[in-house]
Amino acid sequence: MLDWSLVGIGLAVGIAVAAPVGPINIMVIHRGVRGGFWPALSGGLGATLGDGLYAAIAAFGISAISDLIEGQQDTAKFIGGVLLVLFGLSLILRRPNADGGLKNDTRLSQAGAAAAGFVLALANVATLFAMAALFSGIEELQDPSGHVAAALILTISVIAGSGLWVLALASLVSRYRTQLGGRWLRLINAGSGLALATCGILLLADAVFQLW
Repeated sequence: MLDWSLVGIGLAVGIAVAAPVGPINIMVIHRGVRGGFWPALSGGLGATLGDGLYAAIAAFGISAISDLIEGQQDTAKFIGGVLLVLFGLSLILRRPNADGGLKNDTRLSQAGAAAAGFVLALANVATLFAMAALFSGIEELQDPSGHVAAALILTISVIAGSGLWVLALASLVSRYRTQLGGRWLRLINAGSGLALATCGILLLADAVFQLW
């Protein structure tokens, strides 16, 4: 029988993880303004898969993978930082064209956006520890007979919650994108690019500082 309390917890965690304004949401907003619903959704779904992976690790208690990710978090931060800086600079230098976004956004570029979202989600290792702390108090996960089912429900619900947020954000941005003129698009490009590049520099600085 489906435990709706676990579903509610998972949905709430998924939305809470996805909702804060950060590099991923900035990328979703920019792609939505530039290309519409599907380009925006592609980047966000990559991050949703990353959130789902962390949810599975926390819910199933896969300590070996958790230890591996914790040991490689500086590498993840470095890769994520480089991606953010490069993407941010490309936005600052790009000439906005609201009408050309859909034509230029191929399946390959959408797959690249999804991969970038996935890496950025994994770069935020704090998500894993936050989920582990939240899930540690759930009694169903302590029950040997129902542990697997409870962990599976939580994982799927987290993915659903994160995906619902991305879906809502992509829908909202794509709906109003046509009302933005060239000047606003240039400002959005510059602001988004600067924000992403700044986040990337902070990630790189944190990774380098940890190495020292």
